[in-house]
Amino acid sequence: MKKNYFFTLLLTFSFTLLSFGQIVINEVDADTAGTDVAEFIELKWTPNTSLDGYVVVLFNGSDDKSYVAFDLDGKTTDANGFFILANTPLVTDADIDMGASNVLQNGADAVAIYQANETDFPNDTDITLTGLIDVIIYDTNDSDDDGLLTGFGKTEQYNEGENGSQSTQSIQRLADGSYTTSDTTFRAENIATDPCVITLFNYTTTCDAVTSGVDTYTVTIDFSGGNTGITYTLNSDVGALSGDSPTSLETGTITISGVSEGTDINFTLVGGAGSSCDFSEVITSPNCVGFPIEETFDYTLGEALSAQSNWMSVNSGDDILIADGSLSYTGLKSSVGNSVTFDGGGIENYTTFADVTAGTVYASFLLKVTDISSMTDLTDGGYFASLAGNTSGYDTRLWVRPNPDADGSTFDIGLGVDTKFTTGTYNIDDVLFIVTAYNMDDATVSFWVNPDASSFEGTIPTATLSYIDDSPSSGINLFILRQDSTGETPFMQVDELRISDSWADVTPKSATASIKENSIEGFAAYPNPVKNSRFTITTNSTDKKEVAIFNVLGKQVLSTSFSETKSNIDVSSIASGLYILKVTEGTKIATSKLVIK
Repeated sequence: MKKNYFFTLLLTFSFTLLSFGQIVINEVDADTAGTDVAEFIELKWTPNTSLDGYVVVLFNGSDDKSYVAFDLDGKTTDANGFFILANTPLVTDADIDMGASNVLQNGADAVAIYQANETDFPNDTDITLTGLIDVIIYDTNDSDDDGLLTGFGKTEQYNEGENGSQSTQSIQRLADGSYTTSDTTFRAENIATDPCVITLFNYTTTCDAVTSGVDTYTVTIDFSGGNTGITYTLNSDVGALSGDSPTSLETGTITISGVSEGTDINFTLVGGAGSSCDFSEVITSPNCVGFPIEETFDYTLGEALSAQSNWMSVNSGDDILIADGSLSYTGLKSSVGNSVTFDGGGIENYTTFADVTAGTVYASFLLKVTDISSMTDLTDGGYFASLAGNTSGYDTRLWVRPNPDADGSTFDIGLGVDTKFTTGTYNIDDVLFIVTAYNMDDATVSFWVNPDASSFEGTIPTATLSYIDDSPSSGINLFILRQDSTGETPFMQVDELRISDSWADVTPKSATASIKENSIEGFAAYPNPVKNSRFTITTNSTDKKEVAIFNVLGKQVLSTSFSETKSNIDVSSIASGLYILKVTEGTKIATSKLVIK
């Protein structure tokens, strides 16, 4: 079992605010308290930059012609990149005094910047696009002025009174070049909130290694909608942040590396002043578990499976519970630990492992269906187990369906989305050995019920059912146990879950399936192979001996007993083939292969 080591390291990844590429109209306040003595136009550009060759022109919406122009020759932006045109009470020596009051009309009107001279715009000059650098068309609760909008090629007119507070609010530029109305920010950065246009997507976690120890993992996060003039600050409470900057790039990938397996990441992205961007995401650690995985459910009886560290849950309802005892299957490696039981609707539990993107991933388990009487869905029953991918859903889903009906004691098993069912049926209380597989190379989904024990750790037999997935998965990294609904999921017991990219790993042989074991004194069974439908068992004791013969599918085909030191066993009712002979004498057991000709 892996140990988890936790560490915390706060890293900040920030970038410098981009300067505007050209002079812009940053803020306009046309309607102020009282007799409009606090009107201003705020321009913004690179700090300490000459404004020679530029002119600010005001246009009247009543006739869509200019009504005043202010030449900017000899002026420069200040240390913060601002330049002010304002009423007399607000100006300093560096500003342009527009007059004592009521110069900047309330609207609908326009403010424009041209690369031109004041003499190019005598009063009543028509709108022109020649030399136009920037323009804002505004109003104070007035209708749109189609002449201004059409003349300047704009589609939006901004209302200083949209919040009902035009005397204390202004129209302010956002980082994307649009405008909004907010509390006035004279000679300061706008506080208007910029609609957040950045998008974060494709949170991908990748194990740096897959070992039995504690590994590290790397996260990549794709983004789009960056480079809008907003400064973004990125934080991760663990690991190292690197990769592309959404402050300076429109699209790219953010990387968080060197995070210890078992440690989740708290990641945030926050926009700077004037931005509403504020993302927070908990990135869950992948499980960098190497194959084979052997889950024996060796947990405290009665606990929920979801309470175990290597199992997660989704949905709500009844828990899958740890149950007493194990299931066993002849020829398969002996079971240890406990098992799980569930029925009806409730929580789904899943365990994770490193992505399988090539070759075949297998999962095997023992299944015992004990009650189908509550099932009402006789069409396809319910699906209860599956290999899956994070993004691809239930890729090898397995179903149980009453056959012929819920009042009977038999059922069949289905595979897939468009469910295919086994041609044969199975009895409740039988222990079945189930193997399912997903071939990543050709999208073949396969399923075996009780594969021949001669194939264990060896040649893969023909599947009981198989099909081609028409929506192939890009990776398998989950195994799911699922409670479908009350009328769809029978009461069942599951044990000895094994997951690997190797058939041999999920079909481990029992020691008694390959070698002869004997703790009974004087035990012998002959002839072997059996040629005339009879063979003899001998021991040194007259204690009662229970004799059982199992086929390679684990099903008992003969049971008898005797108390003498010698007995002839009639096997004429058993077909030719390979079997397992088990003799129990008190607490002593003898087991061996038995071949019947």
